[in-house]
Amino acid sequence: MIHSLFSIPIAHYEIQNWKQNKERIMNALPIFEQEHLESNGEQYTDFFHQEEWELPPYADTVIDIIEPYIAEFTERRRTEFTDMWCQTSYKGQKHGLHNHGHSGWSAVIYVDFDPRVHRATQFISPFNNPWSGRLQTFIPPVNEGDMVIFPATIAHEALPNESDTPRTIVSFNLRGKVDKVKKTMWEGDPIVRVAA
Repeated sequence: MIHSLFSIPIAHYEIQNWKQNKERIMNALPIFEQEHLESNGEQYTDFFHQEEWELPPYADTVIDIIEPYIAEFTERRRTEFTDMWCQTSYKGQKHGLHNHGHSGWSAVIYVDFDPRVHRATQFISPFNNPWSGRLQTFIPPVNEGDMVIFPATIAHEALPNESDTPRTIVSFNLRGKVDKVKKTMWEGDPIVRVAA
């Protein structure tokens, strides 16, 4: 008998009324300028141009559209959006391998995406193939207007856009309510550190 010890959940939703909802999202997103190009030239993003404690101005539009899917996914548990940003990749641009931290969930909405010329997010398994030792990857079969939600800890990347058609996504991070905090550092008076 073989038992599967662990699995990695990924939720995949098709956003309904996509034509109208795409127009609402695209009209709400910022127009990227040269200042939005990451220093490594990988992509245009507003991630580094937001107020530290606020979601971007288009967040209410996006949340209004995805609320039914988030309600289903979370089973209406209290849910906190900790970040939201958008990215556009032109020909040759990508978003290198990364994760979104030690806990919670992350999501990608494929806003301007043509599956004939674009590739979706590539996920890297935390478990190597036990027979070969090789990395295992997964690219979900998505269409424009789809949203995938995955554990924030999973390494993933946006592969290079090899087409002349820009690829735009909206991404965000979710977490459940933190019920109890046992200690907070540096709120108010900082903790004094004594040099040895």
